[in-house]
Amino acid sequence: MSSSFRVAVITSAVFMAAMPVAAQEAAPSFIADKAFTVCTDATFPPMEFFEGAGNAEPIGFDIDLAKSLAGHWGAASRIVVSEFTGLLPGLDAGRCDAVISGIPLTPERVASYPGVPYLSTAVVVFTSSRSDLAIDNPKDLSGKTVAVQAGTSYLARLEKVNEELAKDGAAPISIQTYPKQTDVIQQVLVGRADAAVSQDTELAYRNLQNPGQFKTIHTFADTSQFAVFVRRTGDDEAATQAAVAALHENGTLAEIAGKWGFPAENLIPGKTD
Repeated sequence: MSSSFRVAVITSAVFMAAMPVAAQEAAPSFIADKAFTVCTDATFPPMEFFEGAGNAEPIGFDIDLAKSLAGHWGAASRIVVSEFTGLLPGLDAGRCDAVISGIPLTPERVASYPGVPYLSTAVVVFTSSRSDLAIDNPKDLSGKTVAVQAGTSYLARLEKVNEELAKDGAAPISIQTYPKQTDVIQQVLVGRADAAVSQDTELAYRNLQNPGQFKTIHTFADTSQFAVFVRRTGDDEAATQAAVAALHENGTLAEIAGKWGFPAENLIPGKTD
């Protein structure tokens, strides 16, 4: 097991009562051993995180989704915690059956890994509520220091903004990268970064936990979709799509969304064909 996968390996009980897969629905090949192993980076609340220091098992929307998928397939769930940059390589290496970790679908990712979307989300720029920083568009971050998690699509967004600033002859954004989203948050809180980039889901959770601590100063116009990533093997993608659709139809996804404060309309039904 590589060093990036030594953080924790947790075997958990199935989230919901184990149910056999419907006769007309094929099970994915990776649960042949009656286990569903999921890789995740547990630093991105409320999608996946450790509630307290020393906790053995992460919690969050994605953890509940992973356990519900396992239950749908009549399998036990197993959560493998890794740094974000090691997630998809770990899938490639067979350390897990799927990656569920608040990772948006992008053309680059889908070229290598099939992704089954389950939640619509938007990218935001935020800062401390104590800051007087205000922007009309991302180019207004010229000359500012912005923190971002390494290996995420947020970094590519900021790099594109810097390309536009270079064409304008303006000062670039000073981009600071950190291995964990919790590190990014900390830089904003202590004032080492003027702003940071994350998902609207995380900001909603942070402000639910500590009202008024952060403020959103820009929301990117495009939305993205969090997805379950699997290997391109046989009918595994189709089987995962069918399972997500079934959890949507029977209300399980809506229940999970309500638990973590997300509107049900942000859920993506999935496909059954």
